[in-house]
This record gives sequence, C-alpha cells and structure tokens, in this order.
Amino acid sequence: MEHVDHILIVDDDREIRELVGNYLKKNGLRTTVVADGRQMRTFLESTPVDLIVLDIMMPGDDGLMLCRELRAGKHKATPVLMLTARNDETDRIIGLEMGADDYLVKPFVARELLARINAVLRRTRMLPPNLVVTESGRLGVRALAPGHLSPSPAG
Repeated sequence: MEHVDHILIVDDDREIRELVGNYLKKNGLRTTVVADGRQMRTFLESTPVDLIVLDIMMPGDDGLMLCRELRAGKHKATPVLMLTARNDETDRIIGLEMGADDYLVKPFVARELLARINAVLRRTRMLPPNLVVTESGRLGVRALAPGHLSPSPAG
C-alpha cells in the first residue's frame, strides 16, 4: 500500500479549515482539521502526521507558541507551514525563527499552498536516514553501523 501524506490543519476559522482540507484531499493528501492548540495536542498524542499547517492568530495558544512547543517536544522533526494573515516582514521572520519550515500569507492561492507543502515534504524525504534532531532542536548525524543503510541502535 502506498503512503499518502497526512496533513494536520490547525486554524480557528472553520471556512479556511474546510477549504484547505478539501482542496488538499482533492489533490491526493490525507487531511485532518482541528480548531485550536488543545485539539492539535490531543490529535498528535495518537496520530502521526507528515506536516502541520498552522495558523498564527488563534484564541488561546497562538501558532507561534504552538510551533515553539512542537519544536521542543517529540514532534520537533514534523514540518510546520505557517498559514496566517500576519504579513509583516517581522512576523515572517519570527515565524521562521520559531521553527516554521515555510510561511504563507492569507489570502493565498490554494495551488501555491499545495506547491509549498509538496516542497517541504520533498525536502523532508531527502534527509539522510542518520540525520536526527537533537534535544536542542538542531540537526545532528548519528553514526551508521558498518555496511548498513540504517542508523546503528547504539548511535
């Protein structure tokens, strides 16, 4: 069975969630939509995803706080694409500095969102099997066992 990328969409705007979710589904991706950080955390406890589309301006925990939380926890290697109405240069820089892999401003063209998601997923798949994310959130390389294509257990 072929792997279908699973995208988690976190946005408090129901219309945006549904539009993005339906568009991505029509283009071959599996999607789940949630309205806030609490629902995101609950969902991620039991289900792995390949990428998270994350709004910044939400009630309660905003997307920047959630992205920083993802990068500090067990989902630190899960790609995050910020999708937000905040379009100031400073906002984009802060989003990327908080750990987002890409940043797209609303209003957006759905085809560009799909292209950016595919680009981030492509980059993620190209990472070598011995690349790991360290506790500090930095990339590191784990030693491979001689003659093996996968990381050694002792790594």
